[in-house]
Amino acid sequence: MKAKVSALRCVDLGFADPDKAAAFFTRAWNLDAVGEEAGVHLLRATGPFHHVLSIRKAAQPAMIRMVFDAADQTTVDTLHKQVAAHGLKTIDPPTTLRQPHGEYGFGFKDPEGRNIAIVCGVKDHADGADQPDRPRKVSHVNINAGDSDATLACYRDALGLKVSDTTRKFHFMTCNADHHNIVLGYSGGPTLNHIAFEMPDLESVMKGAGRMRDDGRGIEWGPGRHGPGNNVFCYFLGPEDMPIEYTAEMQQVDASYRPGTPEDWTWPSGRLDHWGITKGPSERIESAGLKINFTADGWRLDDWR
Repeated sequence: MKAKVSALRCVDLGFADPDKAAAFFTRAWNLDAVGEEAGVHLLRATGPFHHVLSIRKAAQPAMIRMVFDAADQTTVDTLHKQVAAHGLKTIDPPTTLRQPHGEYGFGFKDPEGRNIAIVCGVKDHADGADQPDRPRKVSHVNINAGDSDATLACYRDALGLKVSDTTRKFHFMTCNADHHNIVLGYSGGPTLNHIAFEMPDLESVMKGAGRMRDDGRGIEWGPGRHGPGNNVFCYFLGPEDMPIEYTAEMQQVDASYRPGTPEDWTWPSGRLDHWGITKGPSERIESAGLKINFTADGWRLDDWR
């Protein structure tokens, strides 16, 4: 039976001014600082994961890597074999890691050069209860692709994700009960579309939108309710125009869920979601994501050993 990753654990981001970015994500976005290593800020949500976001210095805003969780060392080893069997060449063997990054894992590049880490054995937090108006985890990452077929095949065959829905522009992929953890666009890549953080409920999404307004950041799309996933949303531009989303009420799926096709996800003229409050994403946020690249370095986990 194919091994699979079990969760999207965290994302590592680079900013020209990492201190200012970290201040935003703690003060306005409502994450908590849980450590700093050689200038890298580690921030947690309310869920048990030790951290869901790391922030470091980069020449320009960038996605350093996406980090997936695996159940145990045996699963990590099997996933490594699957990644190698898929034909990917830029890959390190599994190795011992140091906390708070895990006890074991490896890094590799996907077919379009995105840096991926797979880890297990992270010493997470004992507390993980929801708190009003605070993110509980990274919900999903939406990535733009240049070769969506190759990227889809890698995440499906090497990492074990399943396609939960397909629209005219996106593949939605899941590795657990959440409808999607990764969303793969058909064009514009390899760049970032946005990073979504899950809030406990709609009320928290709306309060978060109010805090963004207080911080001088207007809503770039929303509030609304998506089709695939049925999750509510509000999109914003964070530090250095990093596209970010508050979301809640993600649909839970199991093996009985039937993946939808583009014909299942059509909207009346002028609508892109169930509610239709706003006509769609702003030009600002659509263009911002296309400028966020995945860095060349970051697949080796040397800084975690």
